[in-house]
Amino acid sequence: MFGHMKAEPILRVRPACAVEEAVVALTKATDETQAVRWIEFPAAVLVLVIVTGDPQSGAFYVLDRKSGTWLWVDFEDQQYGGYSIRDFEILVRDYDFLRLVERPGLLKGGFAWLLRPGEPAETVGATKCSSKGTC
Repeated sequence: MFGHMKAEPILRVRPACAVEEAVVALTKATDETQAVRWIEFPAAVLVLVIVTGDPQSGAFYVLDRKSGTWLWVDFEDQQYGGYSIRDFEILVRDYDFLRLVERPGLLKGGFAWLLRPGEPAETVGATKCSSKGTC
């Protein structure tokens, strides 16, 4: 579970909007999912949403409060059906994920990350090329 990770922007809200309003916009944009866990930081909000009635269907999203951008966090870990509340708790307790969430610019920088339990998060390369064609 977890391992390689990247984040992709999926939705924009007003940068100054209340967190509750931003979460409602996210749940509407993700087919009326339900926010079951969230952690707020000065620069970001981490949210786990699930499909109502399916506790194993969760997905992780991070709101960059400054830009009003929701990022979908995608792990290359064979969890195709989604994540549970227990998975959320493991991610925030055993992995260096919150350090990235607290500084959402790290997630938006175009880098993939490697998360391993009990170790600092590492960049593993660019996930997109610059306008000059370098990757």
